[in-house]
Amino acid sequence: MNDFSIIVCTRNRATKLQNTLDSIVQVISRIPEKAVEVVLIDNGSVDNTCEVIKLWKAQVSFPVHYVFEGRTGLAIARNTGIRASSGNVMVFTDDDCVLRSDYLQVLNRYCEQDTDLIMRGGRVELGDPTDQPFTIKLGNNTIRMSAMDRPDGFIIGANMAMKRALMDKIGLFDERFGAGAVFKAAEETDYIYRVFRAGFPVEYVPDLIVQHFHGRKDLNSIHRMNYGYQMGGGAVYAKYIFDKKLLRHFYWDIKRYVYLFLFDRKLLDNPLGISYGMGLLATAKGILLYGLENLRHHLRIPRYHL
Repeated sequence: MNDFSIIVCTRNRATKLQNTLDSIVQVISRIPEKAVEVVLIDNGSVDNTCEVIKLWKAQVSFPVHYVFEGRTGLAIARNTGIRASSGNVMVFTDDDCVLRSDYLQVLNRYCEQDTDLIMRGGRVELGDPTDQPFTIKLGNNTIRMSAMDRPDGFIIGANMAMKRALMDKIGLFDERFGAGAVFKAAEETDYIYRVFRAGFPVEYVPDLIVQHFHGRKDLNSIHRMNYGYQMGGGAVYAKYIFDKKLLRHFYWDIKRYVYLFLFDRKLLDNPLGISYGMGLLATAKGILLYGLENLRHHLRIPRYHL
């Protein structure tokens, strides 16, 4: 069995993927005493992703597993990667990210000190300063999730890791969530909360670093992405509809919106122009979508498209 499995799911990003792969070579070269494998899940790409991976695989000395997964969905692809991997510790990153060269060294130090099974994530920096500052996380302090913390964004799926023993206890990702799935996003949010509910620590550390080259320059694309994230978050709320500790975050969001609407409307949009009200509507839509999807599943009726 390998010490680490680096799992990367990719879809139609052959040009960006090369940078991710090159960074992985540097990461593995810095920790030669550990056995590391790379698992690449091609989630239905129609560009030259396969050729890029095969060429790269032929040039490296460590184990590389390439799997084509034709069923669309990030959670589906991640689960396929988990099944294809054998590492004691699983590392997840995205195909538009670059890992800092000391990534595995830092992670290994944490793992050697751990006395608990922990889900851990780290800093996600903006790789290209001309991209919009979104889908990043820049906290400078180590934080363990508490009941007062929101699970969405506590750690980011482009930079998260856990021991296989923890996943064996929690299970695989919920394949209804994530990019390409019915609930569009939040597969890591759902998993974070599952880990937390099960009583295991979820920890953010600032020295476990990746850079995100998401390539989105205009605000409209950011607004569309955020809308999908909020819908996914609403579906997570609906999944745990009787969990008051989670649902209070939505309640607090509504209270804050009412207060700002009445007394300080200039704060209803953030610096990127993301509307607080539209976020709440998207969350409510996600809650409704989850209910309709469950109804469709149980009654075997055609899927609703909202």
